[in-house]
Amino acid sequence: PYKSPPSPKALRPTSKKSFVIVRSLSVILKTMAGRSYIAALALVCLCLSYHLEITAATEFTVGDSAGWSFNVQNWPNGKSFKAGDVLVFKYGQGAHNVVVVDAQGYDSCTAKSGSKTYTSGNDKITLAKGTSYFICSYPGHCDAGMKIKVVVN
Repeated sequence: PYKSPPSPKALRPTSKKSFVIVRSLSVILKTMAGRSYIAALALVCLCLSYHLEITAATEFTVGDSAGWSFNVQNWPNGKSFKAGDVLVFKYGQGAHNVVVVDAQGYDSCTAKSGSKTYTSGNDKITLAKGTSYFICSYPGHCDAGMKIKVVVN
C-alpha cells in the first residue's frame, strides 16, 4: 500500500541548508506520489548522502607526527582545507601555545592584546572560510618557524 512521504518536521533537519533540502525533496515526493515512490525515495537517499559527504569535516594534526613544533610553517603547503575542518595542535602543555593572529601578527610574530590563546597541548580549532593565522607567542618560537597560515576554500 502507498504511504505518503514523511513531512519535513518528521525528518528533523539539523541546519538551515538541510531544512531547505528536506523541504524541496518533500515537495518532489508529493509531486511524484502517484508515479514512482521508490524512484523518489532513491532520489532522497542520493541527495542526503551527497549532502552528508559535502559537509563531512577532516581533522588535521598540525605538523603531522612532529606536532606543533619549530619549522612547521610549511606544513599547510599542498593540503586542501575546507570550512568545518579541524586543526589539532599537539604539544607539551606549558612548552608552547597557539595564538590566533591576523596577517600583520603572523608576519611580525606578535599577538595583539586580547588575541585568542590556546594552552591545553591538544587544542582543536574549527576552520572558517578565508585565511587563518596561528603562531606560538613564546619568545623566539614564532621566529623559529612556529607559525602557520591556512587558506580555507
